[in-house]
Amino acid sequence: MKIKIIYPVENMIELYKKCQLCPINCNIDRSLSKGRCQESDVLSIANVMLHNGEEPCISYGNGSGTIFFTGCGLRCPFCQNMEISQSVTRRKYYSTEQLIDVILKLEELGAVNINFVTPDHFMPHIIEAVRYLKSQGFTLPFIYNCSGYQSISHLEQVIDDIDIFLIDYKFADKNASDMCLKVTDYPAVAQKAINFLMRNKGSLVVNESGHASCGVLIRHLVMPGFKENSIEIINDLFIDYGSGIYVSLMSQYTPRYADKQYSHLQKTLAHSDYAEVIDLTQTLGFNNVYIQNIDSENDQYIPEFNLKKMFDFW
Repeated sequence: MKIKIIYPVENMIELYKKCQLCPINCNIDRSLSKGRCQESDVLSIANVMLHNGEEPCISYGNGSGTIFFTGCGLRCPFCQNMEISQSVTRRKYYSTEQLIDVILKLEELGAVNINFVTPDHFMPHIIEAVRYLKSQGFTLPFIYNCSGYQSISHLEQVIDDIDIFLIDYKFADKNASDMCLKVTDYPAVAQKAINFLMRNKGSLVVNESGHASCGVLIRHLVMPGFKENSIEIINDLFIDYGSGIYVSLMSQYTPRYADKQYSHLQKTLAHSDYAEVIDLTQTLGFNNVYIQNIDSENDQYIPEFNLKKMFDFW
């Protein structure tokens, strides 16, 4: 498809020249070498699919039109999407125009929204595409599916263009963050990011049919051996935003890809730990909490990125 993109602001691709797209701020010219994310300035995608494995308010109908980008600046040693975030074996390269074609194809296939997974390090391409499409009357909600490790300056550049933010809140405890990520500022960065989004977007808006249209859904993966971190996160969210916000409590941790150097990550989640975190949300009166059927015995929640299929496990 031949299109002419009219940029509403300066060419955002220039942001790759001295990259500060994530809080690492590596300042690398990604047109010349790869950044912390291990990606250049060429848009790289691992897979595109109609995805039924997100929360029900996101993956309804034909599914969420999901675009999985390769690479990641946070580089969690336990990443559940390790195949595409760090150990990349499958990718295709796209221009902004080709990304627009992909999005239009997902719309044609019946996607109910457009879901950008791990978008930070390719934000310039993404926002150029989003702004063009919205200028042409595109109406499906755009989703920023991100790690929580986002700077305020980054979020300021996307806040008016993205409709829904699915943001992780992995760690509130600095020691837990250091043990699992070797990134001690994750809690502070994530708290600031969530606060910014809640102030500017508000909690998720879900209609009578259970479909999300805008706002923020906060996700938390309960980690084996870090129950107290999860309890701290739920208490923090309750104190800061009350019990009416939308929260997704995930039980899908698997050590399948966990770095062997992190012995404490070579475990599965105890049913009792997950149940205790759920019980706390009920005690505090949270009424918009998504939970998963815990099954630590297999990897049913982990996408097989080499297969073109949908995932439906919520």
